[in-house]
Amino acid sequence: MSLDTLWYTRCPAPTAATIAIRNGWLEAEFAPDGIAVRSLASSPDRQVHLSHYRHSQPNSFRFGGYVPPLISRGRGADVQCIGISWHDRVHAIYALPESGIRSVADLAGKRLSVPVRLNDDVDWWQASVLGGYDALFDTGVITRDQVKLVKLGITRSYMEDAVTGSSAGQSLWGATSQFAVQRDEVAALLRGDVDAIYSDGALTAVLAATTGARPVVRLRGNEDDRSGFGTPCLLTASGGLLAERPDLVARWVARLLPASTWALAHADEVTRLFARETGLPEEFLPLAYSDRLGAQADISLAENRVALVKAKYRHLLHLGMIETPFDIDAFFDHGPLTSARALARAA
Repeated sequence: MSLDTLWYTRCPAPTAATIAIRNGWLEAEFAPDGIAVRSLASSPDRQVHLSHYRHSQPNSFRFGGYVPPLISRGRGADVQCIGISWHDRVHAIYALPESGIRSVADLAGKRLSVPVRLNDDVDWWQASVLGGYDALFDTGVITRDQVKLVKLGITRSYMEDAVTGSSAGQSLWGATSQFAVQRDEVAALLRGDVDAIYSDGALTAVLAATTGARPVVRLRGNEDDRSGFGTPCLLTASGGLLAERPDLVARWVARLLPASTWALAHADEVTRLFARETGLPEEFLPLAYSDRLGAQADISLAENRVALVKAKYRHLLHLGMIETPFDIDAFFDHGPLTSARALARAA
């Protein structure tokens, strides 16, 4: 199969894709082949943009949250996971200072928000929030029956906050789209319609700075916690591309592999890149993520990371968000990473 374009999209998260895309490594890799490397954001077609959630665009890669690829796979999308990253981030339940909620025990009888996108068929943030609450209940301090989960219907779709453009490294998701995710929940918290909300990652820094909300409990979700909870980022590829041009997929992955080494050698620069990618001021970055982000700008299919994704699969099944169960083991393809490592060693 010959082709002239490889497509990509990524979530606003600090990953190897941030470094490779911002530094132009992928464009440089495929330019000699006459293959353009384009972001979904560079297309004027909304259906192309929606591939960020549906993995419908042929010859494409995605690096981002776990919910869309798992849901898409359950709907029959030909998508494979070829790598996983797991960066430490803040996961917490937040309440306003005047609420009097200071500990997990204080959440008994309180209202916790559950955002529900009414016009999105891949509601990734609702899944994340419910996963956070399950981690809260897993602490054993409070049970599901002791709190009230309040559904907040949100009519604005995720795509309404997407941005487009043809500049180098253009992402679908700018700072506004990043923080619009919790806009309605924050409004409900300030109105007093709910007593507490779940938040994680970059969202937590802005939530705390703008509202004064404080973490009632920080949930264990770092890679070395062994808690079974966390937020994996998945590198996925179109199954057709993987089947017909595994060489191109391996070269793509090989260009991402040096990111963690580069990050450790360019600490100041990677801070600026990650802050820009997540929409945060640089001083906010360490409030939302750990100080080992550079070392975690890696890609692997390590056993603990695969186990976490499998746990997420089971959770989405339990929620009814995955419509048709599938063979989760077959979702992972180790071939590209193995080939990419061989290419890196040869280089």
